[in-house]
Amino acid sequence: MSKNEFDYLIVGQGLAGSVLSYLLMREGKKVLVIDQFNANSSSQVAAGLVNPVTGRRVVKSWMADTLLPFADEFYDTLEKEFSEIFYHRLDVLEVVHTIKDLNEWISRISEQGMRKYFSKDAPENMYREKISEFRKLIRISSSAWMNIPLFVDLCRKRLKESSLLLEESFDYLNFKIEDNLIEYKIYKSKRIIFCEGFKSFLNPLWNWLPFVPAKGEILLIECKNLPEDFILISGIFLIPVGNHKFRVGSTYEWNFSHEDPTEEGKIKLLTQLNNLLKIPFDIIGHHAGVRPTVKDRRPLIGHHPEYKNVFIFNGMGTKGVQLVPFFGDQFVKFLVGKEKLMAEVNVERFNI
Repeated sequence: MSKNEFDYLIVGQGLAGSVLSYLLMREGKKVLVIDQFNANSSSQVAAGLVNPVTGRRVVKSWMADTLLPFADEFYDTLEKEFSEIFYHRLDVLEVVHTIKDLNEWISRISEQGMRKYFSKDAPENMYREKISEFRKLIRISSSAWMNIPLFVDLCRKRLKESSLLLEESFDYLNFKIEDNLIEYKIYKSKRIIFCEGFKSFLNPLWNWLPFVPAKGEILLIECKNLPEDFILISGIFLIPVGNHKFRVGSTYEWNFSHEDPTEEGKIKLLTQLNNLLKIPFDIIGHHAGVRPTVKDRRPLIGHHPEYKNVFIFNGMGTKGVQLVPFFGDQFVKFLVGKEKLMAEVNVERFNI
């Protein structure tokens, strides 16, 4: 195999593309990643929150019992490889303000399969004078946050050192598909995988899929008197990222004209933040990104209905940190003929 020949081309080097390229190389595959850095990509802006309990209805996150232990072990392994800490285990404190909401939480906590994710020793006195009055703090375990930009940067550096990164936007006009060959400019490959995040809806090969991109905005604040021992959730999340700094988010916007932060998004987050915190804080950052969400809120994985050597690994949405390791592993096993894809994530569910 010449220096311009590969087993796989991977388009996109966010969280999904980074993990997938790592897993394929671990299988001994030669990979070239094509990516133009984008500061507004979801991987650069996402909070990286991992929470086994999700939604206003207080339900267990999809496949949490399987996905969370797998992700924990996977990221532990990579932290040892990179000699860097980017995956931070931290319990969540859900701030409950009303009797109605408290009764809902108590009902859910008692359900079989949910109890293991809750702890009774929530440090309520730690927050009494620092946040608005509450009925109770619900402590959720098996939660975490991931510094996705740091992880992606570590993977990017490794790819560059091995000359396996082509830093450019993918040019569809210089792309040719044959039965057993992919040609892109001077490069040849057996297969190609698109991990483009929300921009896949602009890809002529995949624009028929039901992407519903959701723009999100977050703030970075400094709050010296707020404890950094837990992730707080009260309509918004406050994730302690060190040195008295917290990521605050996030907004959801489905109709947007650009990817940049807006004054409207900032005001919305500030309103919620002022309603929660009783202590002073300073805004030191404001960022926006677009999530690659899908109509049925499940990943998009598999091959193109017409081209069997063209694949997609996308649609991880807001749960990417917990979804990508497990389904990346399953996808690679599928690619090498060891395992089938789950029907719920297989892109074939949308084939016409």
